[in-house]
Amino acid sequence: MDCMKAGGRLSSTFAITLTLFFSVAAAAQPEEEGGDAEYSVKDKAEAAEAYDQGTSAYLSERYELAAHWFERAYRLVPTPAALSGAIRAHDRADNPIRAANLALLFQDRYPSEQKALLFAEPILETVKLKSVLVETECERECAIEVDGAVSEHHSFFVSPGQEHELTAAYDTGETDATVFGQAGEKKHVLFKAPIPPPPPPVPRWAFISSLAATVAMGGVTLWSGLDANNGVSDFENAATTANSPGINNGPSPTPADEAQSLLDDGRRKERRTNALIGVTAGLAAGTIVLGIFTNWKNESREPRAKRVEPSIGAGRNGGSIAIKGRF
Repeated sequence: MDCMKAGGRLSSTFAITLTLFFSVAAAAQPEEEGGDAEYSVKDKAEAAEAYDQGTSAYLSERYELAAHWFERAYRLVPTPAALSGAIRAHDRADNPIRAANLALLFQDRYPSEQKALLFAEPILETVKLKSVLVETECERECAIEVDGAVSEHHSFFVSPGQEHELTAAYDTGETDATVFGQAGEKKHVLFKAPIPPPPPPVPRWAFISSLAATVAMGGVTLWSGLDANNGVSDFENAATTANSPGINNGPSPTPADEAQSLLDDGRRKERRTNALIGVTAGLAAGTIVLGIFTNWKNESREPRAKRVEPSIGAGRNGGSIAIKGRF
């Protein structure tokens, strides 16, 4: 009789060993086809080593340690074998909620792994009766944190009869919620994306700098206009004598050549002045806007505070100034 019991235990151990052994080959293969390039050789080597450590600890009945190594292997290179090993190890280590949470993740990630799903189903059914199933929903992509720990899945189990802190992290900030339930209950939590933080206030130095640049550019524009205007009389004199019947046998330019040269120079100065006028006008407009909306009194910048804010844009076809506010 003792021999038969020993033989049964041996057969069971052999079966587990055989299952884990044949899973090692798959432990370092990424979960999706074509995803192999996403993981470095170092990651895959470390994942295989972690899986090997998990297998060794599992066979030595050190299930907590085995779960740690299997989860590490899964974080490095996600595979069905590593996740399945972590579920089994947590179940044997009497961590039913953690095992069930990983089983939910397994159902979502690997619906075609029928053998592992059959093993995970009893775990889920047992935990459903003794825990609270929380299903979270985000307005857009977000990360979920449960009692300070990041959740791998948007559905998870928590302990009944106590309040749990949930956090949804968006790119615009975080949204918090609490959940409380009794054994066997299901809770649905919808997380709305937070209002984006307001833009920083316009500092005083920005207005002063813009004002100084406007004044400087205005001075340059004034000089350019005066310079262009000073050449008008020379051109008019040259144009008057351009058609006179003078004799020019030397290398000096004729009156007509002189007039054309002065005309070209005047046009060049006119174009320069017009361009400077446009730049100066743009700077002046920006300075006025900054002067109006500079946060002179350090008003509140909270998302719900009343405020008016400028928005200045420029492109190839011109510029734009927009004003938006909250009242």
